[in-house]
Parts: sequence; C-alpha cells; structure tokens
Amino acid sequence: MSISLPPEKKKELIKILKQISQGCELEALAVVTDEGIKVAFFAEKSADPDLLSAVSSAVLSTGEMVTKQLSHGFLEQVLIRGAKGFTILSNLDNYLLIGASKDLHSVGLAIQVIRRHSPTISELLN
Repeated sequence: MSISLPPEKKKELIKILKQISQGCELEALAVVTDEGIKVAFFAEKSADPDLLSAVSSAVLSTGEMVTKQLSHGFLEQVLIRGAKGFTILSNLDNYLLIGASKDLHSVGLAIQVIRRHSPTISELLN
C-alpha cells in the first residue's frame, strides 16, 4: 500500500531525497506515514518496502511512548544499530524518514544529513 502525492510535492520530495543520498551513502531511504504506509521508497537491495514501512512505524511509535513516559519531550530520532549496519528513523510528525546503511563508520554523517533535511520534508508533507 502507498500514498500518492500531488506531482509538485512528489517532485520536491524526490529532489530532497536525492540530496540526502548525495550527502551520505544509504542503502535504503524511505518516507512513510506514521501508520506505516509508504510515500517514497528507494533501496539498493531487495528489501520489502511494506514490511520495512510497517515495522519502522511501530518502532517509532514505541519510542514515542518511551519518551512520553520519561518526559523526554518530542521524539526526534531512533537509531537502530546492529553488528552489520544501522537504521535511522526520523520523526516528521505524521510521517517518518527512514535511512539505512551497512557502513557503520558513516552513522554520524547519516544522522547529521537526515537531521538537516527532516524539517524540510516535514514542512512539505504536513
């Protein structure tokens, strides 16, 4: 399942996602709704976009519950780091930006690039 954007918003979103991919090497880059419905999805390898969208949405929702219970304020990002890669979930209010890579050395750069572009995507979609 996916959401269709008006052509001008879709064009602008693709432009922003290209800027993110040029700023850091990510193997997967996606924008999904907070309900897990994909808006845009790009991956180098065969990843199930629907599964990644749904699971990422659930993880972000869990993170929001934790930050609320601990009075940590607005949840900005969730970092999932495994032995062979990482995934960053950036909260865009009603949407989330997902970036993933196997290059563990680039996690800091990826966080910085995603953080820089998240407000622009949020303004475009919300």
